[in-house]
Amino acid sequence: MDTERYRTGSKRFWAAVVDGIVFMPILLVDRYLITSATNKFVLLTWQTFSIFIPVFYSIIAHYKYGQTVGKWVTGVKVLDVTETRNISLQQSFLRESVYLLVELTGFLYYVVSLLRSGEFQYRYIETNDFASNFVFVWTLLELITMLTNSKRRAVHDFIAKSVVVRKE
Repeated sequence: MDTERYRTGSKRFWAAVVDGIVFMPILLVDRYLITSATNKFVLLTWQTFSIFIPVFYSIIAHYKYGQTVGKWVTGVKVLDVTETRNISLQQSFLRESVYLLVELTGFLYYVVSLLRSGEFQYRYIETNDFASNFVFVWTLLELITMLTNSKRRAVHDFIAKSVVVRKE
């Protein structure tokens, strides 16, 4: 087996950094609105967009191109476990299913607590804290899994029957 093809750990890390930079403008607008917006409808609409756009970006980019902008820049691609084709839309959803579930749970918690209290800023920050804590633990599990198998597949790759490889 050509193990060099699967040595993507550092490339995946830098791909995440690049994708973070791609979303920096959204984060900046998010921070501005959360501290200054007074129109609750605008704020809720924006927060819905900013919470879900990164997950859907990943789903669509992996399905359509096999990679996000970050993966493209760093030279890695997501393929079906057979390594003969790109992943399907279903596989792409499965790859992001844990993140999507966390964001959806956090968002529903946010909306319910918001309807009860009306405190937009505090509740939004609390929701982000909830998601951040889970994402940290999930990322550790992903890293441990990735380091313990020959194809460097993380948990989400096993869930979706996918593999990340260096582009040739």
